[in-house]
Amino acid sequence: MQFEIPFEKLRGSSKIGIQLPDGLKPRADEIASLIEREGYEVILSGETCFGACDIDTNLLKEVDILLHFGHSPILSLKRVIYIPCFVDYDTNFRLELPERKLALISTVQYVHKLSEVAENLKMQGYNVEIGKGSRRVSYPGQVLGCNYSVLRDTDAEAVLFIGDGLFHPTGAAIYSRRKVYAFNPLSKELVEVETDDFIKRRYFQVSRCVGKTKVGILVSSKPGQKRLKVAVNLKTQAKKAGLNANIIYLNNVRAEELYNLPYDFYVNTACPRISYDDVFERPVLTPIEFEFLLGLRGEIGVDEIE
Repeated sequence: MQFEIPFEKLRGSSKIGIQLPDGLKPRADEIASLIEREGYEVILSGETCFGACDIDTNLLKEVDILLHFGHSPILSLKRVIYIPCFVDYDTNFRLELPERKLALISTVQYVHKLSEVAENLKMQGYNVEIGKGSRRVSYPGQVLGCNYSVLRDTDAEAVLFIGDGLFHPTGAAIYSRRKVYAFNPLSKELVEVETDDFIKRRYFQVSRCVGKTKVGILVSSKPGQKRLKVAVNLKTQAKKAGLNANIIYLNNVRAEELYNLPYDFYVNTACPRISYDDVFERPVLTPIEFEFLLGLRGEIGVDEIE
């Protein structure tokens, strides 16, 4: 994993905070030592770091600069510096896909080489596009678990995801309504993404809420996830439908935080992945799924944060 620490931006500071996602936490001592050798005092965040939306605002109060590793900027916060981390990989690979017009997407760890991937595929006869997303997205072709806007205006026949894991390409398939292939450039494994089971599971969670009357609408205090206006609107819609609804404000949306609350089910306005990971005793719907339950939508889809 490659990254660059912008020491020129730290001049005039003395106390530096470091926030790392789980994948980089094993390198915490190494990263802290790099900064300490330059004469800075370092404090490591022990809080969660689920994405660029998850800033340790409490640590920020205690330091001059907070270095947030592993993600690209989605927020413009004073004294917060995002440090993306990139995976090096070989872009000279061959693919045999029936579709010839492809939209390329990736996560921040792999997005820096998408233009090289595009050139390689063009030499193989593919017509390749790399879309630009909303202001929440930093790089062309980049997708987030909560934002697939780079595919909003695509006319590609299929989507090719470059990276690891299936969470993001599954979201891309549901969002774009197109066939999505996921290619891991490290293992060289190519799979066609299947969404039927995922969609069935989400409809099942919605079905568990039919006939229930007490709903808790969850709002996260994380600066990049806080959607209080969305929650207020959902509460209004719930009241119109005769439901007993209340807004619940918290930082981390975790099962243990909800154990003693008296609600039949919840609507999560924070990171959509919280709902999709499905680790809760009671159903946790996305706003789109809740609107489907209320009859305001004809089908469910991917929740998106702008």
